[in-house]
Formats: sequence, C-alpha cells, structure tokens
Amino acid sequence: MKCVIVCVGTDKISGDSLGPMVGSILRSRHVPCPVFGVEGCTVNGVNLDRYRDFLARYYPGVPVVAVDAALGDASEVGQIRYRLGGVFAGGALGRRCAGLGNLAVLGVVGPKGEDALSTLLEVPLSAVERLAYRIADKLTEVLDEWEAIG
Repeated sequence: MKCVIVCVGTDKISGDSLGPMVGSILRSRHVPCPVFGVEGCTVNGVNLDRYRDFLARYYPGVPVVAVDAALGDASEVGQIRYRLGGVFAGGALGRRCAGLGNLAVLGVVGPKGEDALSTLLEVPLSAVERLAYRIADKLTEVLDEWEAIG
C-alpha cells in the first residue's frame, strides 16, 4: 500500500462537500489504496481525532494524502493547491483542529471573506463537482503511475 487518502468535509454544506465528493469518486474507481471520507460517511472537524487515532493504529508509517476544500483569493477559485504537512479542518466554524496527513490536496471553492461559513454555503454544487472530478482525476493518475512502477 502506497498511501491512505482521507477526504475531509461534510456533505451538508455545498462548498465543504468537496472532500467527500472526491472520496466517493475515488471509491467508485476502486483505487488501490484505502479511501476514507465519502458522501454519507464523512471525515470532519467533529470526528477527525478518531480518524487520526485510527490511522495511527492501523496504518502506522503509511503516508496520508488529505483532500479538503479551501477558500482563497477570488482569482484562485477553481484551482488545486498541493502542500506538504496535511490539512487543518474546522476553519469555517472558527475551530482549528490538529493537522492531518503528510500531503494536502486543497481545492479552492470560494473567496476568503468575513464569514467563511456563509461563503461555503453559497458555493454552487456544480462548481464543487467539477473541481472534485479534476482532483480525483489527478489522484487516480498518480496512483495508476505508482502501481505501474510497482
């Protein structure tokens, strides 16, 4: 197993549903690694500590790729960002959870503003879906290349 993918977010808020949407797409493609955080069974700020403990116990030393939605400058909306060090969930609710993952894949779903939660609620689901497929395509491509290398 090359990595574990954890897709963070909730499917109850359109802008924050990016992670679970990516997770569901990846699961439907039967990627060659465990995927956590799908529509209907999300990984979010409420249960993130339990998932962190689970990963430490059952996948020790396995790199974790964390996928999450992000807010950024208006010119960045629709972009995909990659960052070492994982994600920090809970920002839209004014909480900041401990980091999760070794590599973060962040989809910028909306512009930063005074009220992050309102912004996430106003993001069109169709825009999130387009971004989710782009992220899932990239991750699938990388995982296929890893499998080919052996």
